[in-house]
Formats: sequence, structure tokens, C-alpha cells
Amino acid sequence: MSIETTRGRRTRLDQEAVLRAAETLVDRDGYDALTMTSLAAELEARVSSLYNHVANLEDLRALVQVRAMRLLGEHVRAAAMGHAGIDGLRALSHALRAFARSHPQRYAALTRPPIDREEFYAAALEAIEALAVMVRSAGLPDDRLLQSAMALFASLHGFVSLEVAGYFGDLSGTSAEALDLDLVYEQVIDGAVTAASLGSTR
Repeated sequence: MSIETTRGRRTRLDQEAVLRAAETLVDRDGYDALTMTSLAAELEARVSSLYNHVANLEDLRALVQVRAMRLLGEHVRAAAMGHAGIDGLRALSHALRAFARSHPQRYAALTRPPIDREEFYAAALEAIEALAVMVRSAGLPDDRLLQSAMALFASLHGFVSLEVAGYFGDLSGTSAEALDLDLVYEQVIDGAVTAASLGSTR
């Protein structure tokens, strides 16, 4: 299957090309703007040709979620290298924020309820394992790992999702420039990490 480009050349249309175009569209217009029609327009292809590479819109959106989670896992795992304990938790926290700021729309997509839960959680393993290693090395017993990891992520996600949505720039009488968001995030990390650390003594 191939498509005509604007210069008249024929370019191979495969699943990777379709998914890359879908990610470009999501990055630019948002996850909810991703439809088979909008993707076909992005690729300058017929809608019918897309069904050779994805089953339907739900399948397409599921694949975008899975790829976004896998990419986040790669970022988080790379950030964890050479770190442990509290230092490692801080490194992961900053990696999460950096990813969300670089790919705000894909981050929003991966924090939606997963469409293909099995593939999504398989893709999440890299990030989950990195977080579990750091939480365990911070001194938490195994029976508190999941609880502490979920609490830590929930705290960080609360800030990160508000930031990428532009909330902090819309505060009454305040601008993002006037508010030092780096300091705010450090405070969020301090609170989350302290709570996780205290959990190991309970």
C-alpha cells in the first residue's frame, strides 16, 4: 500500500508510518482530535487504506496509548540508571515531568483509561519496575510497594497534569512567569517522597 505525496512520489504506507502520523496529529491537535478521517488527511491517503494497518479507531487510539506508555518507560528507566533510594525517586519524578512537558498530548492520552489494558500494562512494566526498584531501595517493605508507588505517582501526576494543561498560567493575578513552578514541583516531590519514606517506618 502506498500513497501519493505532495511532490508526486509514492511513499510506503505501513503501520509504523500510520502510527507516527497519528502521534504527530495528537501532539498538534490533541488525543480527542484523532479520528480515521483526520489521520487520512494527515497522510493524504484514503480512509479505507488505513484499515490495512489498524482495525478501527479504537485500535488506533489504543496503539497510541501503548506507544506513549512505552516511550515514558524508556525515559523513566534511563533516568533511573545510576540512582537509588530517595535520589532515584527524585530522578524519576523529574523524568516524568520532562516527558509530560515534551509530549503533553501523549501524556494526557496515556493517563486516560487504557483501551487495550493487557498491552498497555505490558508496556508500563518498564516504568513500573523502575519505580518499584527505587521505592524498595528507599526502604519500603514489599507489602507497601504498590501502595507507595501509586501514592507517589498520584501526587506527581496531579502537578504535572495541571502544568501541561496550562492551569498555573491562568491563576488569578498570577502568571507562570511569576510563579516558580520548579520550586512548586520540588515541594510536591518533597511531600511525596517524605510520605513514602515515612511509610517504611509504620
